[in-house]
Amino acid sequence: MKITSKTTIEDVILMLKGIDFWDQLETVFVPVKIPELTYGQRIDLSSMNTRYDLLFIPQKVLLGLDEKEVMSKPFISVYNYGLSVYRELERMTIRDEKTFKYNPTAEEVKAGFYGIDHGVFGVVDRIAQRLSISHEAVFDLPERRIYAMMKIDYDNGMYQRRLNQIISKQK
Repeated sequence: MKITSKTTIEDVILMLKGIDFWDQLETVFVPVKIPELTYGQRIDLSSMNTRYDLLFIPQKVLLGLDEKEVMSKPFISVYNYGLSVYRELERMTIRDEKTFKYNPTAEEVKAGFYGIDHGVFGVVDRIAQRLSISHEAVFDLPERRIYAMMKIDYDNGMYQRRLNQIISKQK
């Protein structure tokens, strides 16, 4: 059986049980435009860990499709959509790592810098306080807006750090 645009995921699963074909799929990958993500969708999508997840989680989170509905769709379109979403998440992660790179001072490390990690709740709590909205409402905000607010906070913190260093050297 040949994989065509009409081949469903169910067909592929039956056809390729036990065969490792994922490396060959790169040849049929065509990027798909995905909708702008909300912060909550980004969090939900970040649970993609397996190839199964790549096929089903983006369809569920962004399109509202259940597993049965996804199984009846053409495999290539589901794969292209899932991989496009995955690559967008990778792009965001790299962007975040570059933007929020921080090298703590020896004093900050000694004071417990690496022990402070509030994760998603810390971001949600900070944004909710900043905007005077509920924690749940933060998950509905566009992801890029959350990023912009976090970048502003980071830039302000870096400015304050530099200012404090200058002032302490003048004393």
